[in-house]
Amino acid sequence: MTEFHFKSIGIIESCFKQKFCIPRQPGIVPQATATIVLEPEFSSEEIVRGLDDCSHVWVIFVFHKSQNAKNKNTVRPPRLGGDKRLGIFATRSNYRPNPIGQSVVKLAGIELKNGQTLIKLSGGDFLDGTPVLDIKPYIPYVDSIATATTAFATHPPEKVFSVKFESQARSQIDEASRLSGENIQSFIEQLLAYDPRPRHTQPDAIFSTKIYNYDLKWKIENNVATVISLVCLK
Repeated sequence: MTEFHFKSIGIIESCFKQKFCIPRQPGIVPQATATIVLEPEFSSEEIVRGLDDCSHVWVIFVFHKSQNAKNKNTVRPPRLGGDKRLGIFATRSNYRPNPIGQSVVKLAGIELKNGQTLIKLSGGDFLDGTPVLDIKPYIPYVDSIATATTAFATHPPEKVFSVKFESQARSQIDEASRLSGENIQSFIEQLLAYDPRPRHTQPDAIFSTKIYNYDLKWKIENNVATVISLVCLK
């Protein structure tokens, strides 16, 4: 078989610090933030000239935490309840013969800072530290096909849970929002509403999720996601 060797053009700094709870598709959590930090050899004003005229971009990246996983011919898509198997090429699973992913995300801005080129994104589904292989403009007349069909993901996912906050968590979130300039509460509401848990979990489990520089603890009771705390990791 023919082999190709690539090097990353940049690294993603993401609000998602672990794989658990990353949205299963881009755009599901619009307030998810990420920044592509281009490598020095690609960090110039010329290389991104005209990109800021695009509202959205394709990001081609590496599933760098799945590279050593055993290749699978079939997987269980979450949208099918985790019980039915489909061929790997019929899904967007990260366990692929070549661990390459692609996501279309909103371009939130481009910044040239201290010799670095920073490409700001929103609505991404990227793990912090993700290597980027390429960036391409999203072109609506080509990339949006109104008559396209798919086997199982025929409509957007529906929100499963309402989200509430214990008093301690609300105070911590307000402080985190003040320090970061981000609307952390809205981000958490978007994240938990779609039930990011794995298929099989204990009904009384307390979950821990690393977002931004915080450890988010939450639980599920009677179809309500309750946020318990948000503790700074640094």
